[in-house]
Amino acid sequence: MRLRVGAVTQTQEFELKIDPRLEGKVTVAQLQEQFDFAIKIRDRVSDANEAVVRVRNVKSQVDDRLKQSSDPAITRLGGTVKTKLSAPEEEIYQVRNRSNQDPLNYPIKLNNKLAALMGVVGRAEAPPTAQSYDVFHHLDTLLQRQLDVVEAVIGADVAQLNQLLRNANLAPIDTAKPKRETTVAAPAIPDDGQR
Repeated sequence: MRLRVGAVTQTQEFELKIDPRLEGKVTVAQLQEQFDFAIKIRDRVSDANEAVVRVRNVKSQVDDRLKQSSDPAITRLGGTVKTKLSAPEEEIYQVRNRSNQDPLNYPIKLNNKLAALMGVVGRAEAPPTAQSYDVFHHLDTLLQRQLDVVEAVIGADVAQLNQLLRNANLAPIDTAKPKRETTVAAPAIPDDGQR
């Protein structure tokens, strides 16, 4: 571990060990499985949230281009793009939350369900349960369907809109995905034979 305060840097090595109270109750391999599964869930939560950011960015750009154009074809297709992108956005993220009371009034969506699952998986020093894997598979399938819709709309409708925008000498819609910082997985916990 390295600690830097101002111009002073100190480095100290340490060894991470299993809590002695858990000896005989959980193995290093089970803890590694728990960590790996939690990272997998975290990555899907990030996929969900990044899709919402991307959809909102595209919709905002569409609004901007609609203000710059009076072409009925651009107006019609721009409205179609926004409508088609709103559907997966609303399945991934609860868009109606406006106040502290709203989470009680409106159901949580896929990003929150996945985040809640990550809390369940990380709650105890134990391997993930079969039910946790089942729930993840179900939520992952539902999320992938919505991500596929976003890609299909961007690949077809937004591409067509971009051609109309170029023909009208307007900037095309930037559909780039948000940049994700590189993830660094924690090294495996050394198995010193103590279980």
